[in-house]
Amino acid sequence: MNSQIKYIEKISSQALQKAGGSDLPVPVEKIAGAFGLEVVEFAFHNKISGLLKKEQGVIGVNQTHHPVRKRFTIAHELGHFLLGHGLGEEIQEETIDDSFDKSHPQEREANQFASCLLMPREFVKKEVNKNSLDIEKLSKTFGVSKQAITIRLLELKLI
Repeated sequence: MNSQIKYIEKISSQALQKAGGSDLPVPVEKIAGAFGLEVVEFAFHNKISGLLKKEQGVIGVNQTHHPVRKRFTIAHELGHFLLGHGLGEEIQEETIDDSFDKSHPQEREANQFASCLLMPREFVKKEVNKNSLDIEKLSKTFGVSKQAITIRLLELKLI
């Protein structure tokens, strides 16, 4: 595992601890709140999943998107915030949970953060040991898409 991924895992783990998160699915809105960020739903164009307004302390999410996608978007925007991306600027983007291959390094890092936060390494290993590799069940347990849990399982070399 490279040092940047280790760093992102460490930051996501600290965020989880700060919010007292040991529940599944991970309480992503509570974690955002622990850092002074309010999650607000907006009527964005469908291509926009979310945005981060650091100065106002707001993570905006598209109110029409599926709850699982909203969770990933919140975690992604929180990743931008905690990883110090785009200091002093508004971050608005198309954020989707299958965009791990985006070309911009900050987008990949925010996706990695979201993955680590919503599907913490030890939690995933424990659930796999308990429930085997039932992708449907794992996606419900973690409140993520089947694609997101599959990518995480591959990253963790569990499949």
